[in-house]
Amino acid sequence: MVDVLAYVFWHWPRPDVTTVSYERKLSSFLRALGADKPSGLVEALSFRVGPLPWGPQGGSLYEDWYIVEGFSALGILSEAAVSQGARAPHDSIAKDYMRGAGGLFKSVGGDLHLHEARFTTWIEKPVGPSYQSYYEELAGSLGENRSDLWRRQLVLGPSSQFCVHSTEALQLPTSFRQITSKAELVSPD
Repeated sequence: MVDVLAYVFWHWPRPDVTTVSYERKLSSFLRALGADKPSGLVEALSFRVGPLPWGPQGGSLYEDWYIVEGFSALGILSEAAVSQGARAPHDSIAKDYMRGAGGLFKSVGGDLHLHEARFTTWIEKPVGPSYQSYYEELAGSLGENRSDLWRRQLVLGPSSQFCVHSTEALQLPTSFRQITSKAELVSPD
């Protein structure tokens, strides 16, 4: 069984770049990547998200999710992002970005297709409980909300350890130390 992984890239434009221009270039890159889809890439999409502690203080923040089938697909994706038809759109958006950070996550489960997400909730597992009991507590706290769950891998990236996407804003117990952000899909169309 192949692990479903996500390379997540948070980025924001330089102050002199308009949101419209930046999103147009980002959409162009996502279209180009999808047109010549590299082996192992399941889905690539971007959200404009609300403030996060590891993002800029003010201004627009974007969160790209590149869903791949296993670790080997990450190398293929990395090469594909800067070659052939994706090279020019990649370079165009890259020259307008101010700064970024990345992370690697593994799908733990859920019933939500990522493009349906409207909120991201970043949470931390407290020291003590097992992962299984933590997952059970989280599942009980989510109730009937359609969601997914992603766990950070290899302690890469500045984010919290877990991400839950959902269609509705979540209200979790304080022990989860949640950071919730509204997520608006940036369409590649």
